[in-house]
Formats: sequence, C-alpha cells, structure tokens
Amino acid sequence: MNTKKLNRTTFKTSREMDFFSEKELVTQTGHEVSEWPLVIVKELIDNALDACEEHTITPVITVAADASSITISDNGPGIPESTLAAALDFTIRASSREGYVSPTRGAQGNALMTLFPMPRVVDPAGRMIVEANGKRHVITVRADPISQRAVVHDDVSDIPKSKKTRLGVNKIKQALSSGTSISMEWSANEEEGIICWPFDGLTVHGKAYPGSFAQRFRELCMGFAMFNPHLTLHLDWFGEKKTFTATNPKWKKWLPSDPTSIHWYECQHLERLLGAYITHDRDAGQDRLVSDFIREFEGLTGSAKRTMVLDAADMKRMKLSELIVGDHLDSGRIEVLLGAMKRHTKPVASRRLGVIGEDHLRAFFVDGLGCVPDSFQYAKRTSEQKVKKSDFGADDKASFIPWCLESAFGYLDDGGDEDEERRRIFAGANFSASIKNPFRSFGSSGEGLEAELNKLHVGGYEPIVFGLHLVHPRLEFTDRGKTALIVGG
Repeated sequence: MNTKKLNRTTFKTSREMDFFSEKELVTQTGHEVSEWPLVIVKELIDNALDACEEHTITPVITVAADASSITISDNGPGIPESTLAAALDFTIRASSREGYVSPTRGAQGNALMTLFPMPRVVDPAGRMIVEANGKRHVITVRADPISQRAVVHDDVSDIPKSKKTRLGVNKIKQALSSGTSISMEWSANEEEGIICWPFDGLTVHGKAYPGSFAQRFRELCMGFAMFNPHLTLHLDWFGEKKTFTATNPKWKKWLPSDPTSIHWYECQHLERLLGAYITHDRDAGQDRLVSDFIREFEGLTGSAKRTMVLDAADMKRMKLSELIVGDHLDSGRIEVLLGAMKRHTKPVASRRLGVIGEDHLRAFFVDGLGCVPDSFQYAKRTSEQKVKKSDFGADDKASFIPWCLESAFGYLDDGGDEDEERRRIFAGANFSASIKNPFRSFGSSGEGLEAELNKLHVGGYEPIVFGLHLVHPRLEFTDRGKTALIVGG
C-alpha cells in the first residue's frame, strides 16, 4: 500500500489570461465568437464618435470589410500613444468611464483591451494595425503558454506624409489629414465564391440577404447613422458602398467630456466614484480636497456654490482621505455630502441629454431606407411629461432621472428590393447602436419590443422599419455584453 501523501502546491495564474482564449473573451465581451466582428465594429465606432465629440469635430467614419479585414477609420484627433499603451497593458484595467454616471456610449470600459487579442485567438496570423498621429503600429498579442502572461509585439513605423490612410487590403483610401484607422486582419479563406471569416467558421457572403450576417453587419453600422444626426458614415461591404450623410452637423448632445450631474447619483454610485479618486490619488502620491472633487460636477464649478455645499456638509478644507473610516468609506458623511450637492444644484432637463429629432429620423427612414414618406410616424416621450402612477411606482428612482425615449416607424416601398421586405428593427441607447435588441422586457409585463410589435400585427416578415432609442444617464443591463436593458414602466 502506497502511504505517500501528495502535498499540493498552490499555483498562481496570471489574470492576463482573461484575454487570451475564446472562452475568456466570450466572458469579457458577453458575445459568442461568431459575433466578435460586430463587437469590433460597435466598440470602435463608439470610441471614434466619443473622440470626435470631445474635440468638437463633426464625425466622419468609414467602415470597410473584405475577405481578410475589418477597418474603422475616423477624422478625430488620433488615438493618443498613452491610450494605446494602456490598452496593451493586460495587468491593469484603464478606463475614463469608470465610476462616472453619465449618458455615455458603450461604457464597457475595457473595449480596446478585449479587441487586441482577438486576431491571434481566431487566426495564428491575425494582427491589428493602428494608424494615428503619423505612426503605424502593427500589433500582435499572444499569451506565453508557460508563464501565461501577455506577449505584445508593437512594430512601429512612420507613415510617409504623402500616404493616405489605408483602409484594409482592398485599397480604399480617405483623404483624412488626421484621425485614427484601426484594422483587424486575418488570413483570407475563399472557396468557390464562399468567404469564411475565422470567427467560429463564420460564413460571409457579399450580398446582404435578410437574416444573413452581412445584413446584421450593415444594419449595426446603419444604426449609428440613425442615432447620430451629426455623423457621416461611409459603409463599404465587399465593394458595395453606401454613404449616410449627416443631416445636422451642428447637432448637440451631452458630451463625454461634460461634467456629470450629482442628481444622477445615489450614495452607492458616489461612493464608487470617491473610491476610484482616492485610489488614483494614492497611486500618484496625492490627496485632493473635497472642494476640488465637487467642482467637477455640473453646477458646482463656481466657488460660491461650492462654499455653500461645504458649509452644509461641514467639509471645508477636508481631504478625500478623511472620508475613510477604518477600512471603508464613511457612508453617513457621504450621504450628507450627496444631499448638500443636490440641494444646491438644479436637475438636468432631458432635452440637454440630446434629442435625435423627427427631421433626422424622417430623412433616414425615407431617403436612407426607402420607406414610403406618408407612412412615417415619430413619437417622443421624456421624463418631464406627466406620468401616471400606474406607469411608475413611487419607489421607481428612474422616474426622477432625465430620460428621452424616441420611436420611429415606416413602411417599406413595395417596389423595393424583395430581399429587404421583412421587419427591420433598429434599437439603441445613449446614441450607440445595439448588436441585439436591448429592449427585451418592459416593466412588469416581461414582454419586450418584438412581442409588442407582434401584438400590433407587424411580425417578423412584415415590410416595416421600426426604430427605438433611449437616452438615460444611468442605464442598467442584465448581462456583461450590455445586450439587454432593464426598462421600468
């Protein structure tokens, strides 16, 4: 009998592996491998729009796809080298969205970090190419099979001044003097006219027939054009080109760089933000004043208002670190500070969040999609409108936060392409298009958007287009991939 006892060793595994397998990336993104091309497009368009808006640039974005690449290019300021470096450091999570409550797009937080490993995960020859600020980065990222740590190769070269931005291997060119171009490239696989992308054997056909992946890809891009009146979007799907021109280049919305409103926070949200600031300051060897913290909020940039808040909360010359008691934040004092900040500021009206508007949606439905002009209908509902008690319970805090819900409907022209004669739903939130319909459940009924449309006799094979968009500073989702919204009332 063998009496030898095994003394197990406790091994430490790097968390960097969370980004280097199909299983882990599915968890990180919330989407199956076959949907990763859509994740790439959504996250990069979100980033491009945010970058342009933060620098008051009217966005122009090109999305190009062919047998071996997807490329998204913009006319923004160019991705900073520091942002790119942070996205390639898999030991940390860097995000300018963390902790804030605001009506921003996407907000996955680690979007770029999940995209860079994808090419090598699906194809040994896969790579990411980033062109910005006069530099061309050819990036490959893999995991060392022994140490299980990230191995990053970033081959950097200068872009000749005469060279235009390259949009994938199909040689499409844009005369952009600035901006960012990000391409994901892999080995081409085409046999007898059938094109396969290496995303779980995804079969891609050039023609976008109903229900095809090509149609999903195109409609995701088109959703961004629908929900952003200031955006000009160039779409090139295997040489089939279509442009959606901005209807209102001067359109305004709440910007990613705008201060957030304290009225969008409850105590737990403010504690999370304070914790993020305190940790950031510790790492930097700093300790900011409460006064400096609250000046970043909407309506509290003036010294007089800040003084009133600090007097009410008894926090004059107090530092953020003093809000720590033992090993936790002092919730009682933070609740007092939250109340004082709310009393001395005004809530934000829903119109300031941004309204897409009837004119833009009408132009998109009629000119962009070919809907019958007389069939177009538009509706808007905001938090300022009177709401029946039966719609919102007294304890529904969402009813006290500004929001705007817009819907549009149109009937497709009978003389159009038969392939387009099916129900098309465009749904999104905070000016970002969704990969899947996020309105899966309304209120207590448990029924979602598609069920409601079926009740109105517009089933899946009816030739109609329906759009639904919600802007809300405190969106809640049921899943990691942010594909299902929690919608009260």
